[in-house]
Amino acid sequence: MLDRDLSRLLGREDRHYLESIDLIAASNAPIVSVRDNRTWGVAQFRSAEGHVGHKPYAGTSIFDEVEELAVRRACAVFGAEHANVQPVSGSMANLAVYRGLMKPGDTMLSMAVASGGHLSHGHPKHIVRDLYRVVPYAVDPRTGLLPYDHLKALAEQERPRVIVAGFSAYPRTVDFARLSEIANGVGATLVADISHIAGLVAAGLHDNPCAYPGTVVTTSVEKTLRGTRGGIVLCPQPLKARVDAAIFPGLQSSIGMAGLVSLAAALQDASTPAFRAYQERVVANARLLARLLLDGGLDLVTGGTDTHLLVVDLTRTPLTGRQAEERLQDLGILSNRNMIPDDPRSPFVASGLRLGTPTITSRGFDAEDVRELGDIVISALRAKEWDASHIELLRKRAHALRIRPRPDDALADLAASAAAGR
Repeated sequence: MLDRDLSRLLGREDRHYLESIDLIAASNAPIVSVRDNRTWGVAQFRSAEGHVGHKPYAGTSIFDEVEELAVRRACAVFGAEHANVQPVSGSMANLAVYRGLMKPGDTMLSMAVASGGHLSHGHPKHIVRDLYRVVPYAVDPRTGLLPYDHLKALAEQERPRVIVAGFSAYPRTVDFARLSEIANGVGATLVADISHIAGLVAAGLHDNPCAYPGTVVTTSVEKTLRGTRGGIVLCPQPLKARVDAAIFPGLQSSIGMAGLVSLAAALQDASTPAFRAYQERVVANARLLARLLLDGGLDLVTGGTDTHLLVVDLTRTPLTGRQAEERLQDLGILSNRNMIPDDPRSPFVASGLRLGTPTITSRGFDAEDVRELGDIVISALRAKEWDASHIELLRKRAHALRIRPRPDDALADLAASAAAGR
């Protein structure tokens, strides 16, 4: 049994989260087999360092078998030649790849954070900026789309060692074939960070960067891939030694068996028809939500979405991203403020709100649910007055939406346990 303080905090977190509607694009609700560590025995606390077959601890042969299983499944799901499943996060996977492919001071191209790039791609305060020369590229401020011709010209001018293609707030499909062509043309390695779209790639709903020779792919596990926190690097066989050495001993020491078990379970799920059907619903829900918000008078970056996320452009409203996030949180709806391309309020205030549908889809939301949710979001973001009566009315609607019984809710078991404990 946990001590009283921890039990109280965990109980509060369960109630808070399970009584919320999670629209955070980087979140998800894994299925029971992925998170049910009650059945994992000693794997919950076993750890070891080193690569498969070369761990400097005694008694790690079964540990190696678990890791090998996760590696085989990752390669099968993504069609990769080699997979390293040891990174503790997608960001650590990125750092390891940079370390394996570049020397300090080398040049890398990556999308600016304001255009949808991730912090680990070269935010001014990230360690990447201390180690490498980061040249950012941006989306077209008029359309919000990737300007492939401009990126090609920039690559030819800068001659980078690495081109990073991966985005945390870009709602459209990415032309990895074109990006691979650009990288090959200047002798660079394309690093595709698919952390947000890994589930869509695994399901065959988005172009797979592993299909392009020489491309290195990184991903986190806890987003659309529907796992728990962790990272993966996928690479061609000739780069195996450099990638593996960059992870261990380059950046990390021991890894936990529990994370490998969870990852292997998630990858098994990702190979099933049910997983593809789930990803199809994720995209359908996102596109429906985007259409509803547009019809309701809100603006979206790029005018819509092809993926699991969308970004509301609030510049024609009096709200900032933070204010919009707080309004939705008043109703029990979780989201996150985000910068938008050519944000007129930056660098101090974000004018965007990022929304995503992985978690609500995992919790069984269908088109009828999304229509009600979209109307609630529109009512909250377009309300001229935000008083107690308005908040209470919308909060009741959000609560009624959340508690609708859904047989395919991935967290139904946790919700039932939390309810029983109250």
